[in-house]
Amino acid sequence: MPMDRRSFIKRSAATGAAAFLGTSLIGRKVLAGIIDKEADISVINGTDYFVNTQQAVELLGGMQKFVHPGSKVGLIINSGFEQKGAYVNPDISLSTIKMCFEAGAEEVVCLQVVADTYWARSDHHEGMKEMFKSVSQVESNNFPAEFNDEDWKLVPGIEGANSLGEVEVIKALDEVDVLINIFIAKHHAGALYTGALKNSMGFCTRKSCVFFHLGSGERNDPEFLAQCIADINLVRQPDLIIGDATEFITTNGPSGPGEMSKLDKIFAGTNLVAMDALGVSYNDMDAEDILTLIKAEKMGLGTYDIGGLNVVEIS
Repeated sequence: MPMDRRSFIKRSAATGAAAFLGTSLIGRKVLAGIIDKEADISVINGTDYFVNTQQAVELLGGMQKFVHPGSKVGLIINSGFEQKGAYVNPDISLSTIKMCFEAGAEEVVCLQVVADTYWARSDHHEGMKEMFKSVSQVESNNFPAEFNDEDWKLVPGIEGANSLGEVEVIKALDEVDVLINIFIAKHHAGALYTGALKNSMGFCTRKSCVFFHLGSGERNDPEFLAQCIADINLVRQPDLIIGDATEFITTNGPSGPGEMSKLDKIFAGTNLVAMDALGVSYNDMDAEDILTLIKAEKMGLGTYDIGGLNVVEIS
């Protein structure tokens, strides 16, 4: 079915009630009174990205649903770009970290290096410096990442994969109790769209990522690239997915600069393909035109038929 977001987002009287209240007044108890059940995907509209990230997760049941006391949480954040609209707004990432610790996480580890300059773009970073003492990162997973025996493992084959054979991935994937994928819904020249599925390429060394793009013998072969992206998500799927559609590039991705769209939306869920289907719609494209989503759905990684899900959107 065409992925026009007006046709598949389920709206209810709760949406209007929440919009009337305003995000600054919406707390867990208030939400319980106006939302009949937890959302499959939550969408929060507004410009306070730090608070709205918390609200998006609350609509899913709260961070305590995903992170339990003593947990080690792994984050994969699309942060490694300089052009605005090409990286996740740092307020979203910092808000996620704060929620993890408040839920009882013992440690939060960034599975790919996040530069200090990225965090410094947020006004919230200064006030979270004490909390950041319990945030670590896989230092060797910094593009172009090279294999070493301490941080990386060689996976000779992924069960169920179609195109991706031998692949080098970070060992920390096996060491974290909770995996959170934080992505930006932006354009990509090769795959048309960068989202949660493609963000998982951040688990791999440069050598493996080069195979994604060249392994078929044709540079950026769309079919092969899409299948490899779907395949890598079989290694481990996220427990929670948070999407940034606040301000993002719609052309010349993934690095930009390009044409910009500013929707001021933060969305969250647990269904990889559905989350990307929604992100695709924000780029005025149809999910059924994105090969990555088609292949990922066939492999059981989720559904892009969002019409069957409870999508709750609040302004």
